[in-house]
Amino acid sequence: MTHSSQPPKTPIRPEGIPPSGRLLKLLGSAEEAICYTLLGTLVVTTSLQVFTRYVLNAPFTWTEELARMCFTWINFLGAALIVKRSSHISIDFAVKLLPPSPRRWMQALAHLITLGILCVLAVKGFQFLQTTGESASPALGVPWVYVYAAFPIAMSLMAVRYGRELIRLFRHTSSSGSGSSDEPGPAKPAVLPGGGER
Repeated sequence: MTHSSQPPKTPIRPEGIPPSGRLLKLLGSAEEAICYTLLGTLVVTTSLQVFTRYVLNAPFTWTEELARMCFTWINFLGAALIVKRSSHISIDFAVKLLPPSPRRWMQALAHLITLGILCVLAVKGFQFLQTTGESASPALGVPWVYVYAAFPIAMSLMAVRYGRELIRLFRHTSSSGSGSSDEPGPAKPAVLPGGGER
């Protein structure tokens, strides 16, 4: 009988994840589910609008309105999801030329400025919702406040994620500052699915 020389893998239990991390993970899953649902609704609504307009020659009055509402929410929630995946376009050519420690401080400064702008936009967005009153869309009768709420909610989600990343950068900078060198440590070997290392 042959025994494997590899140590048994210890699964990561939910108890080892801090509450804030679990909450953000749950929030991200909910955002993705909402975006997929809105995207499916947008596709069905747009297809129905094209069919009734050009085939039946009797378009519905509410399809275009609903499509615009879905498109608005997809745009802003999608922007928040892109922040979660760190996929926003950025010009980091000059930053990558810096040593590791100044590079982290430069990233922290950029995150701090972005966080300040997002907080201002979120506050102004929620203030704007108070001025919409009870106005509603003409076809569906949906209050516009539910549509306009996409903007401040998305700004708030992005601000939370930039704030969390800013805290991580400050902790990493302070911990690395206690060492004797700014050079990053050796890279860990990547573990392949079969158990070997690359």
